[in-house]
Amino acid sequence: MDRKEIENKTIHMIKGNSFFKPDLYRVEIEGKAIMVKDVRKKNFFYRWTLGAWLIKKELKTYSRLAGIKGIPKVFGRVDRFAFAMEYINGKEIRRGENFHPSFFRELERILNEIHARNVFHLDLRHKGNILVSESGEPFIIDFNSSLSLKGRGLPHCLLSPLLRNVDYGGFLKLKERVSPSLMTPEEISFLKKINFLRKLWLFK
Repeated sequence: MDRKEIENKTIHMIKGNSFFKPDLYRVEIEGKAIMVKDVRKKNFFYRWTLGAWLIKKELKTYSRLAGIKGIPKVFGRVDRFAFAMEYINGKEIRRGENFHPSFFRELERILNEIHARNVFHLDLRHKGNILVSESGEPFIIDFNSSLSLKGRGLPHCLLSPLLRNVDYGGFLKLKERVSPSLMTPEEISFLKKINFLRKLWLFK
């Protein structure tokens, strides 16, 4: 799939006009929708530096997470400025929605599998990064801010517990926001600690 092929299809803008984030397009191909993340229309300097680097980094991250249920499938690079992935027809989670406890167990399972591959999302407090599919299943998206660690050396030993807690704190913040009655005493206590630590610069 190349840019010329995509541009000849029906394209719908989903998100754009953000200086630091790629544009998102839904592209209709043979009756199916795919998502394209693209920095081609950003300003010249950003496009050829940070923009191209972020596209390469996120494509590599999605490829590293291939096969995890609840992570969109990646289809490959369009060019150095864009890649194509599965389009998730879902919605953001809104405050006050009712969820069965199994929804959060499934979401936690996805998070644990991500961490098992040494990938840390780091932006789960952003409500738009967790979607509910039409069938009610959770999906974690947008690994633009994520960090991946290699091997099992000293950096991994020092950083992985910290990064895991940042993600888990984001997961619990969502749970508290939409289904506070499902929070266990241990989760409430843990979230209070994370919220206190976030007052430090490192956790903001």
